[in-house]
Amino acid sequence: MNKKNIFLHLIIFPFFIISNLSFAQCSNESLDMELDAFISNQMSLHNLPGLSAAIVKNGQIVWNSFYGYSSLEENKMVNAQTKFTLASISKLFTSTACVQLWEEGLIDLDIDINNYLPIEVINPNHPNIPITVRQLLQHKSSLRDYESDLDLWDNIGNPLIDLETFCASYFVQGGSFFNMSNFGETPPGSSSYWYSNAGFTLLGYIVQSVSGIPFNQYCQQFIHEPLEMNTCSWFYLEEDNVAMPYSNSLQPYGLYSVPEYPAAMLKSNIVDLSQFLIAITQKGIYNSFELIDQVSFLEMLPSTMINGLGWWGQDTWYGDPNGDYWSHGGYMNGIRTQLNYYPSDSTGFIILTNGEGNYSQIQNKLEQFTSYFQIDDCLSYGCTDNSAVNYNIEALIDDGTCIYESIGIHETQIEVSQQIKMFDILGRQKRNHKKGDLLFYIYENGDVQKIIKL
Repeated sequence: MNKKNIFLHLIIFPFFIISNLSFAQCSNESLDMELDAFISNQMSLHNLPGLSAAIVKNGQIVWNSFYGYSSLEENKMVNAQTKFTLASISKLFTSTACVQLWEEGLIDLDIDINNYLPIEVINPNHPNIPITVRQLLQHKSSLRDYESDLDLWDNIGNPLIDLETFCASYFVQGGSFFNMSNFGETPPGSSSYWYSNAGFTLLGYIVQSVSGIPFNQYCQQFIHEPLEMNTCSWFYLEEDNVAMPYSNSLQPYGLYSVPEYPAAMLKSNIVDLSQFLIAITQKGIYNSFELIDQVSFLEMLPSTMINGLGWWGQDTWYGDPNGDYWSHGGYMNGIRTQLNYYPSDSTGFIILTNGEGNYSQIQNKLEQFTSYFQIDDCLSYGCTDNSAVNYNIEALIDDGTCIYESIGIHETQIEVSQQIKMFDILGRQKRNHKKGDLLFYIYENGDVQKIIKL
C-alpha cells in the first residue's frame, strides 16, 4: 500500500508508564501514583491480600487498578481478569431483575408474593397479612434472619442445595430449615428495617418462578450479556479466575458457596462490574441498551434517597446518613466489597477485596479523588472495543519522528502507513477529534503515534 506524507502539529509529552492501567483509565500520573501508594499502605495495615478498584465518571471507567494477591498459596497476582465474589453487592442484580419484571408488568411490587410462588410463604405470626416484593426489596417484610446464618449451609464449590429446595425447606412450616425465630412479631408492612439475606433469596426464587427460567440464566440473558459482563457468573466455572477469600490472619476459606446465592454469590471482575455501575450512573442506559427505563430507575433509586429497592439509602442500616449516595457493601467470610453511586454528578466507584480488613479509608480516598478526574465528552457509554482496553501505555512506541521530552510544541512531517484506529487516553475509539485532543493513532503496521492536534 502506498504511503503518503501528512503534516501534523504535535505537542510532545514526556513518556510515562501507568502501572496496572490500560487506556480506559485516567491519564494523570500523579493521581495514580498517590492512589497506588495510599491503597497499598492501607492493604498492608489491614491485612488485605488482594484488591481491585475502579472509578466511573461521565459514563466511563476513568481509573481502575489491581493490587496484591488473588491466591497467596499459588503466588498469583490480582489482574484485570480476576473475579471477586461480590457478597451482598449481588443483591443489586436481584433487585434489577425484579424491577425489570415489574416494568414488563409480570409482577406487582405491592401484592402477595404467593401469587408468584409454587409454595406458600407467610409470617406464621401474622398468617393473614401478605408479604410483598417491595417489602422484601426494602428489608421490611418481617423476616428476621442474621448474617451469621450464611455459615449454616455453606460448602466448598457450588451450592449443594438448589434455590427451589432451599426456599421450600426454609420458608414452609415443617421444612428442614424452618425456624419460627426467623419471623418477626411485627406484621409485614409495619415492620422496621431488618436486613435479610433470606428475603433476597426468596426474591431470586420469585424471578425464577415468574420468568420460567433459572434465576442465574435470567440474569445472564437480561443483565450480564447486554451489559457485556462476559465473565460474570453466579456459580464457579470449570476454569475460573476467582480470588481466594482469606481470614484476617490470611488463612484461606476455600472457594465456598451458600444456597442463598441470589443474595451473595455473584462473581465478577472489576471491569465487568464497572459496566453495571456505568448503566446505573447513566440512569439505566449502557451504550444503546436500556437496562431499565426511567420510570423504573426512579422507582428503584428515588431522588429522595430513601425507600430504594435493594440499594442502601439514607433510611437503611448501612447507607449514607447524609443521603449523598446510594450504595451496597458486601461482608462475608474472607470478602469485603463496596459499590457507591453518587446521583448529584453521576459518578461512582467500586472496591473488591478478598480479605476481612477495613477498607473505609480507601473508600474515603476514592470518594475524594473522583472529582479530580476530568475526561472529554464520550462518543458512547463505556469502552466496548476490546482492542482499546488491551492497549497498554508501555506498548506505545516512537516511530522516529516524535521526541518524548519536556512539554513543548513541535511541527513534524510524519511519514506513516494507513491509520486504522484512533483512541483517546481513556481508551475510547474516536471517529473524529477537536482542537486540543490528546490522541493515539494506531497504524496498520502496528505503530502507535501519540499526538495533540492543534
